[in-house]
Amino acid sequence: MLKEISKYWTSSSEGYDKVIRTQFRSKKTVNLWKQLLIKGMGVKPRQKVLDVGTGPGFFSILLSQMGHLPTAVDASQGMIERASRNFDRYGYKVRAYVGDAADLSAESDSSFDVVVCRDVVWTLPDPQQAYAEWYRVLKPGGTLIIFDGNYMYKESRTIFRRLWYALSWTLILLTEKRIRQRSGKDKSLLSELPFVNVLRPEADEKALIHAGFHSLEVQRNFIPARTMPLNYMKYGYQNVHRFMIIAKKE
Repeated sequence: MLKEISKYWTSSSEGYDKVIRTQFRSKKTVNLWKQLLIKGMGVKPRQKVLDVGTGPGFFSILLSQMGHLPTAVDASQGMIERASRNFDRYGYKVRAYVGDAADLSAESDSSFDVVVCRDVVWTLPDPQQAYAEWYRVLKPGGTLIIFDGNYMYKESRTIFRRLWYALSWTLILLTEKRIRQRSGKDKSLLSELPFVNVLRPEADEKALIHAGFHSLEVQRNFIPARTMPLNYMKYGYQNVHRFMIIAKKE
């Protein structure tokens, strides 16, 4: 299943590259994400950070700007290629490679201060194994920061939600110059993912504790509408499902 998921994200890599370019044009957006990262990892300088599911490299670039030392990994060859070009464009040397989030055999035990991911866990064929791997590569006292959502779980079909989705689609087209849509085949593939079919973040909390993490802090709706109104209009129909988790390794 990982192979099929990787192909899906490779085919979507151009669209997501447009997303991060739009985000980087907004100082408010950049500052917001940096503050969220600081909330999770603190202000200690030059931390070694594993950016799992880096996509086009948004977090790795932010972390580099903040003075940290990111390593970027993604299962999609297309995403890694986009990320590598973006690292060159912004002038940062970031180690980046194609790899499985649930099998980080290229990384040693206890080698990172922080593991961070955005909208990655819901796409994983084996989230529990991924959490175990992330625990393994974290140093004792290290931090895992997850930004994710209960995507596709019992999706609302009300008229209001359909109209909002149509509005978001239009705004995304105008501001990001991309068409946001999934084929029936893509939806069928994604609907088989384990964390699409469970209530989150409750399922994450259980999986993280099972993996050995503790001191879990969960924040729902971590980007309030008043903070970024345009972002809310584009993605707000998902906000009731979005959350941030900060977890610590013993």
